[in-house]
Parts: sequence; C-alpha cells; structure tokens
Amino acid sequence: MVRIISQDTYDEVVRENIDEFDMSPEEAIKEAITQFEAQGVDLSNIIKDLSLGSGDNHLVSTTVEKLREISNGNEEELLKELEVLTNECKKDLAHRVRAGKDGAYNILLSILESSYSQDNQRLMTKVLYGLIALMDGQPDLLDSKGADLMKRILNNTKNDDILLANLKWINVCCLKHEMNRQRIFALNIIDKLKSLLKVQGNTKLLSETLQVIRRLTLDDDIRMAFGKAHEHARELGIYLLETLTNLLAENTKPPLVSELMLTIATLLVRNELCAKVAESGNNVLFTVLADNYDNATVIHQANKL
Repeated sequence: MVRIISQDTYDEVVRENIDEFDMSPEEAIKEAITQFEAQGVDLSNIIKDLSLGSGDNHLVSTTVEKLREISNGNEEELLKELEVLTNECKKDLAHRVRAGKDGAYNILLSILESSYSQDNQRLMTKVLYGLIALMDGQPDLLDSKGADLMKRILNNTKNDDILLANLKWINVCCLKHEMNRQRIFALNIIDKLKSLLKVQGNTKLLSETLQVIRRLTLDDDIRMAFGKAHEHARELGIYLLETLTNLLAENTKPPLVSELMLTIATLLVRNELCAKVAESGNNVLFTVLADNYDNATVIHQANKL
C-alpha cells in the first residue's frame, strides 16, 4: 500500500538530517528520499530540493506571495516574478501542486484579467505561459471564471502569440479532465476554431488549433463513467470536416499532413460524416499518397483514413 506524507514532514526530516547528523544539504536530501522510499512513501507530490536559504518557505511559495503583493504593481517586477514561478512549476508536479495550494491560480487569473482589460499583450503572454506551467497535470484548478476568460481572449484577441498561448492553456486544461472539456465546449468556441483553421502562414497556431479539436474529443478521465467524447466529435465533425478536408488538400506534406489526417479521423464517428469526407476527400488522399510515397508513417495514416 502506497503511503503519503506532507511537505512539512519531508522538510522536517531533511532539516533533522542537517541539524542532528551534520549532513550537507545534498546528503540530507538524498538520505531522506532513500528513507521514505524504503518505507513505501509516494514522493511524487513532494518538493525534494529544500529551499534552505529562504526560511521555512520554498522558492515557489515565496514567489507566489510576492506576486500576491505586487499583482497591481510595476510591470517589470511582475514579469520577473512570473518568470521565476513559471520555471519553478516546470520542474515537476510537486512544485505545481505547492504553487496551486498557495493560491497561484487565482493570482495569475487576476493578473491576466487586468492585463487583458488594459490590452497589455506582453504581460498577457507571460501570464498565460505561467498558467500553462501551473496547470500541467492539475487541470482541476480551472473554474468558470477562467473558462470565460479563455473564451474572451479567443474571441477578441488578434495577436497570434497570445492566441497560441491561450490554445495551449485550453489543451492543458482538457487533458484527463472531462468536466473541463464539457465546460469549454459549452462556451461555443467552434466558430472561432473554424476561423483559426483558416489563418494563413502560422503553422504553430494551426497545429495547436488541431490539437484543441482532438482534445475536446478525448475520453481519458477515469473518474467519469460516461463522457461526451462522441457528442463533441459529432458536432465538431459537422462544422469542421469540410474545412479540414480543404486544408488537407493544401497541406499534403509533413508535418501538417499527419496532424490533419489524425484530426479528421478523430471526428469520423458517424456514417454520414464518413460519407461527407469520402465525397470530397478521396482525390485528396490519393494526392497525399503520391506526395509521400516514401514516408511509411504518412502512408499508413492515409490508408487507415
């Protein structure tokens, strides 16, 4: 049976190794990890690199507190602390969980809302990547306020960098979280996704849009007995398959050709949708096969489709 300990318990053992056994910080941490793992303790949510130079708090906690204090303050200071928090959250899930418990989500959302109202695109981009780092692996943090802000940014922002970051945020929130998918899908973003599919000259933006479409059709949340993957795929297919088929005709070479075929295949959940693509897409698939005769992966995907 897997055992769980708190961050405070772990920190206390590390400090005890230092104070009572005269170990170096590195030795104390290594000894604590070995000790807990031998006892069958799960350390996946524990920050192992004890911040010995900052009192009782880890860097992630002190950074969240600084952001709370300066959330309406100097932009350069905000950007600096956001960079620190983002880097801390990228380290592992334990750092992200600690930041979440310290209230980082609400602080970041408040800063994002403020920068959105002021049309501060530089700050918006930085906050969005902070949210992406924070919520990777813990999409439960998303609430209705955050989802509504997602939609507003999606509908009203023309800056490609912000749109790309916003789509990445959506993708993180949709992974292994059925209620988030349903909440985001209920915001009626299909028209906006369709318009993004028509944006020319930005491969990254198109690729991220395709991933959002696929993530909205996932059925990977083990906490939910029944999801709406089929319903989402059917509705997305009705509105987007024609556009996707046209895009496939324009992008018959990697890397986009594989993503487009995968996305189209994800949406083919009913006979009438298959018939719709077969009617307009057969010639396209022959072109894809001809253009990629030496690429086994693309050929395999095209034959499956």
